[in-house]
Amino acid sequence: MAIVMGNGNGGNGNQYLHEDAVDSQTAAAFLGIHYKTIERMARMGQLSATKPGKSWQFLLSLLSEWRKEQMNSNLKHPLNNHEQKENEPK
Repeated sequence: MAIVMGNGNGGNGNQYLHEDAVDSQTAAAFLGIHYKTIERMARMGQLSATKPGKSWQFLLSLLSEWRKEQMNSNLKHPLNNHEQKENEPK
């Protein structure tokens, strides 16, 4: 859950965004993968997470960004690789 809070000046001035962290079960459901998989990915440094005690904590906004990057990574150069294969001598 995200909460927008003021800077203590009666709501005037700069504001910052605070987002509550979620556990690995919630994060895994968000990404559509098993919670053990998301914990392994966090342990390997593939996902942004923290483990302040015994359980992993994730921010859904960072998981959403990670998912966008993963989807876009498949689109970076698909035509270039395909064109190179077509132009190679047979």
